[in-house]
Amino acid sequence: MTTPAAFELAQVNISRLKAPLDSPQLKAFVDALDPVNADAEAADGYVWRLQSDSGDATDLRVFDDDWLIINLTVWRDPNVLTAFMYQGRHREMLSRRNVGVPPRRSGSGGGSSAWRR
Repeated sequence: MTTPAAFELAQVNISRLKAPLDSPQLKAFVDALDPVNADAEAADGYVWRLQSDSGDATDLRVFDDDWLIINLTVWRDPNVLTAFMYQGRHREMLSRRNVGVPPRRSGSGGGSSAWRR
């Protein structure tokens, strides 16, 4: 029997789109979402991800702004999140990350948090 973790890690990205999701500019990004999400859900240490009833998060409105998208996932610990992020299809998406969203401004940071159950 496994002992429940003392904490889980939530990782969140909120990004402003450069173009509409249905634009040719974002086609490769949008086409990669389902396979990358499936990879995440099959990954060791994956716990949960934010998604709408359609199984997607890109149709969820963030701060009442149609140009913002959100990705929120929960992982067992930082090591399994890091392993997922830097291999396979997700790594390929990271290498093209500025195609769909502008680069982050220096000092804008990212968002991660840990909490106890």
